[in-house]
Amino acid sequence: MRGRPETIFARALCALTFLVASLVCIGPVSADEPLFGYTYTADLLPMGKWELEQWITDREGQAFGHYHNFEFRTEVEYGLTDNFQLSGYVNYSYLNAKDNSVAHLTEGLDIPFNHDPTKQYSAMRFDGISVEGIYRFLSPYKDPIGLAVYLEPEVGPREQALEMRLILQKNFFDDRLVVAANAWIEFEHEQGSNLVTPGSGDVPDGAIEKATMAEIDVGVSYRFLPRWWGGIEFRNHNEFEGFSLAYRNMEHTAFFLGPTIHYGSERWWITISALGQVGAIGVSSENKAQMRGNRIFGDEHTSWDGIRVRVGYNF
Repeated sequence: MRGRPETIFARALCALTFLVASLVCIGPVSADEPLFGYTYTADLLPMGKWELEQWITDREGQAFGHYHNFEFRTEVEYGLTDNFQLSGYVNYSYLNAKDNSVAHLTEGLDIPFNHDPTKQYSAMRFDGISVEGIYRFLSPYKDPIGLAVYLEPEVGPREQALEMRLILQKNFFDDRLVVAANAWIEFEHEQGSNLVTPGSGDVPDGAIEKATMAEIDVGVSYRFLPRWWGGIEFRNHNEFEGFSLAYRNMEHTAFFLGPTIHYGSERWWITISALGQVGAIGVSSENKAQMRGNRIFGDEHTSWDGIRVRVGYNF
């Protein structure tokens, strides 16, 4: 693939925004609007309504050199009932990196284990498909607090994962201020064998890696104009070796903070967030070796983790 990744990202974003905006020609419907890039709320699609959504996330910057990992998700949502929403995703990505690691080599996060670390790496890949279900027990508009649960299994050529999430939402000042919090856990099974292209996986062929991720996300957003929301998000990401949350298996903890802005029209919406890594603690010896200053890189995170754009169209 030719062209700078920044140019590819800009063109993709412009094209998606134009596509969605050009479809604003049918009457309005009620639908959920994500106010945050990472933190889920208890707002769901009404029964019988559909939504098409495109995610673009740039996980940018590592210890040195340059690193752009563009993760794309194309999603279709459907409201089975007013309290149960089902979604399907196609997940794919584009990575461009050179001399990104703490050793000034091209290696680490999503770069194949057998890539020549002295050379630039650039590739597009299919990551897998996933299905997401969200069930709401309490509505933030009818009950003292909104409460929902989330389940998302993912299957791909390199890894399989299962994510479970608890979603809380509280509204203030006639719903002008929204505070949301998520607690989630993900079990990930990665196999170092790619039947399509042997040697292209993140771990050696024949190897198996199991990991558990646990995270707390918090978002606060305020409606400062009729269609505009602005706020801030915080993430605390923790990773463990194997399928365990025991401290002896903990590998690292990392913290992210940044702004988020949301615009919603009658038919379409756009959300932009940018979360920077503000600190991390390496626990395992392997993760400690991937630290530069107070941040962790290697196979784990980036400086901006990440810059996310979500564009949606309701029908």
